[in-house]
Amino acid sequence: MFQIKVNATSVIFSKFFSAADAAAAFEVIPDHTTRVLFVDTGVTIDLIATVKSLVEKGVDVTIRDHHKGEGRNPEAAEVIEQILGSNAKIVDRKTAPGCATLIGLGEFADIGVIVADPDYDGLVAAMKACGISYEGMDNDAEVFDVRPKQSAETLTALGWTAVRALSTLPPFNKEKPEISENAKKQLFERFVAAASGDSAARAELEKAVAEHGAGVEEAERLLAEKMFVPCKGVTLVDSVGAARSDLNTLTKGMEKDGVVVTVVRKDFGPIAGKPGGHGVQYSLAVVQKHQAELDLRTLVPTGTETSPQAGLLSNVAFLLHCSESVWNTTILPALAARFAG
Repeated sequence: MFQIKVNATSVIFSKFFSAADAAAAFEVIPDHTTRVLFVDTGVTIDLIATVKSLVEKGVDVTIRDHHKGEGRNPEAAEVIEQILGSNAKIVDRKTAPGCATLIGLGEFADIGVIVADPDYDGLVAAMKACGISYEGMDNDAEVFDVRPKQSAETLTALGWTAVRALSTLPPFNKEKPEISENAKKQLFERFVAAASGDSAARAELEKAVAEHGAGVEEAERLLAEKMFVPCKGVTLVDSVGAARSDLNTLTKGMEKDGVVVTVVRKDFGPIAGKPGGHGVQYSLAVVQKHQAELDLRTLVPTGTETSPQAGLLSNVAFLLHCSESVWNTTILPALAARFAG
């Protein structure tokens, strides 16, 4: 979790995947706050608890989100809607591919606090809420959430620079989360400044693009040397021990004909190093054109605990992260059975 200022508004970036996430976000919302906007924060049990606590304090809470029907508790959105009434606008991704389209420019310019998902979609939605925009921002918001579509052709020049700069940030380290969080905070601050016309901030983003070039080269090496097919319909790249690679290049290279699921084995992330994880995690994604065909959550037996400690995170239909033991005993056999024949 981290926060920045957008105009005069405090924007807190946080996930709500655990009680600790919720507690950390709740703690940094000032006691005198009267209004809070949650944007791009998929509804979870822990988000519900946070919203309830704020409402009980008399805070006017609004939510704008596009994760309806997703997560381990898809009915959670209905709970929030019952609590907030007309202040809750929760739709699916088809209705609003980017959350910025759910907000009018400057609609929440006088709000005290915004809580957003810590990605570019959450950031530009918060910017728009505060009255900051740039030409093509709504389109960028829609593309930011679909990594394989990100390119110089689909994004604005600023958006394309930003996603390449993002790929150069240090990976998340559970022992020292502040390293990656502080780096992302600085990147987000530069993006806001650049979108507002700050040429020095834009120059800093451009400087990071040079590092992105090295990441592209490493991704191309991994595709050539470390990619294999663990079962029909699946490609896997083993990036453990490799230098930082560009995920966009890696993903596009893995999405070959007949591939439904891509997998990256890596030595960083919330599961890597957890008990049972043996220092690595497997990150799965369903190729976009196949997302209506496969819900990765169906690979997991009903009632299975999902948490970093359990070695499994599966909060949306098209993404899943697991430990090596869970991959070998549960996920790979389920994929092999799914695509057999």
